[in-house]
Amino acid sequence: MPHKYSTNPAMKRIFFFVALAIAAVSFTSCLTSDDHSTPFIRASYLYRSTLDGVQDTVNYGDTVHVGDTLRGPIVLIGGYNNLTELQVSIDTTECDFHLLIDSGYSSQITAASKPEKGYLRFADEVYLYPTTLWFVPKKTGDLMISLTLSSTAGDKYSPLNAYFITPVR
Repeated sequence: MPHKYSTNPAMKRIFFFVALAIAAVSFTSCLTSDDHSTPFIRASYLYRSTLDGVQDTVNYGDTVHVGDTLRGPIVLIGGYNNLTELQVSIDTTECDFHLLIDSGYSSQITAASKPEKGYLRFADEVYLYPTTLWFVPKKTGDLMISLTLSSTAGDKYSPLNAYFITPVR
């Protein structure tokens, strides 16, 4: 015998008022909140193409070789705040690099951006931005790549200064 759900009007009203109260509390907390968060960068792996034609993936910080072409998809996240800029710093005597920009997201960066130099300036209301770090090591040693991501969060929370070191052999 199939179970029939209750259609008790009193239960429906109680559910409606509870849902309405939760929604009202959530909405008013958004109106009065002064939430800030440090921006962050999501990165998981690098696509590598070697001079021998091998294509694979490696982790950030894994050893690579001079001449390997590496592409690292990254997602820039502002959290509660708008992104304002990203600056990637690499010693250009040790490495060629630039940021790859998907044309579908080009309206989210301003004309002041210079992806070929590792600099992005974001338009208003950008909370999330995907890009790709492309680089080719030129020398052996430990290659340090620094990223500075800023948002509207203010001095206490922004900017985020991050880096990784890739051994090059």
